[in-house]
Amino acid sequence: MDELKQHLTAEELAIAVERLQIGQSLPEEFQRHLNRCASCKYELMTVLELSDVEEAPPKIKLGQNRNWMAVAAVAIILLAVGFYWVLSPSQDLPQKQLTQLTTETADTATPIKDSAIEKINKTPDKKPRKVVLAQANYTLNVDLEKLVARSQSQLRSAEANPVIVEKLGTGFHLSWKAAGVSIIEIFDNNGVLIFSQESDKQRIIFKPENPGLYYFKLISEDFDLLWCGKLEAR
Repeated sequence: MDELKQHLTAEELAIAVERLQIGQSLPEEFQRHLNRCASCKYELMTVLELSDVEEAPPKIKLGQNRNWMAVAAVAIILLAVGFYWVLSPSQDLPQKQLTQLTTETADTATPIKDSAIEKINKTPDKKPRKVVLAQANYTLNVDLEKLVARSQSQLRSAEANPVIVEKLGTGFHLSWKAAGVSIIEIFDNNGVLIFSQESDKQRIIFKPENPGLYYFKLISEDFDLLWCGKLEAR
């Protein structure tokens, strides 16, 4: 049988029907085609189903006219199949001989290995997006950390102007001793300016809207950096 043809011919269907009815296995090329072609498998199963309810025809004598008679018989059955298929499109496929036709497919199926199931079960759940974003809010800013370290190194200097930070509820109280007008700038951990205020009272209160790491700068009225520190809001 040509492997590239689309469907079994009437003669090939007749041969398949006869083999199955007398308990013989199908040729390998027939079996391979039926495993791939649902249409031919359905047609063969329907012919077998109808042949069971029809009155048994007289035995066909083996001889030179065997193939011609088989083709004629299948042609008549196929006409009946056409009406049966149109009138009963939603009925389930006939189940007779199903085991024999699907044996090859079942034997070649690849089972799911226990190791694969175990790997899936052991795969840790990803952290919720909100948790990941919250953790990102506490990532250190390299550039601002350098300014904080520089201010801390000047603590013992006479020219140091440290800012005193006190926790105040959900906010922070910042105070300093530098005289005159000063500017307080507050940045998030991405270095984005989120708060700026001038004050001659040497103190401010800052209440962050979200938890995270924040940096602040104390700047003189001459725009000199007096101090740099950080706040951690939980």
